[in-house]
Amino acid sequence: MLTPLDWILFALTVVGLALRAWFGMRTLKRLAPAELERARPRLWARAIASQWTLVALLVALWMARGRAFADLGIVPRFTWGLGGVLVGIAIVVLLRRGQVARFAGRPESLARLRARLAPVRALLPSSRAQWPGFFVLCVTAGVCEELLFRGFVTWVLAHFVAPFVLVAIAQAALFGLAHAYQGPRNVLLTGTVGLVMSGLVWVSGGLWAAMLVHALMDLNAGDLAVRVAALPGAGDGAA
Repeated sequence: MLTPLDWILFALTVVGLALRAWFGMRTLKRLAPAELERARPRLWARAIASQWTLVALLVALWMARGRAFADLGIVPRFTWGLGGVLVGIAIVVLLRRGQVARFAGRPESLARLRARLAPVRALLPSSRAQWPGFFVLCVTAGVCEELLFRGFVTWVLAHFVAPFVLVAIAQAALFGLAHAYQGPRNVLLTGTVGLVMSGLVWVSGGLWAAMLVHALMDLNAGDLAVRVAALPGAGDGAA
């Protein structure tokens, strides 16, 4: 049975995180390049703190109510599906090597890559000096957003929607809307990612593979941004 605390945590997750990200991105996009470089790590720190705070509240609520953590998908289950997902991840990582090097000699492809990164460019690192903070942010997003959305939000929605596929679609829609700060196109893209992550959870039997894939996707975006910024003719692109 859902309690008022469950609904409060649900609202903080699907609305609170979305509003924090929306106003944070608006602030970054208004800053001059020099100010942006100083403000970006501070925004990362606030995002890290807010997500881990929600996770701490979730764990405390689960323990206080005596609920099974398996309901959130964080009890490890070693299945053939999980093994296949991990092999797939390793293949993708190997294929990704040299991606920017290929773009460097193809101006049109490089322009498309920059356009793809543009909606979140202000949030991404501009140099390797910022990489440690961004790494922590990506790990945080991978662990916390999967636990909150594919774990907790899915658990809440399952009280009202029976088929798993409909629950997955509903949480993916909420996940996409939580990333509205990235623009309409990326709301749809992020919602699709949320749906794929639900598929990973179903195939692998838990959240761990989805957490790893989520973190790697974010790290890949940051790595691409740093490498693209280092290429000739690249500006910060955050204005």
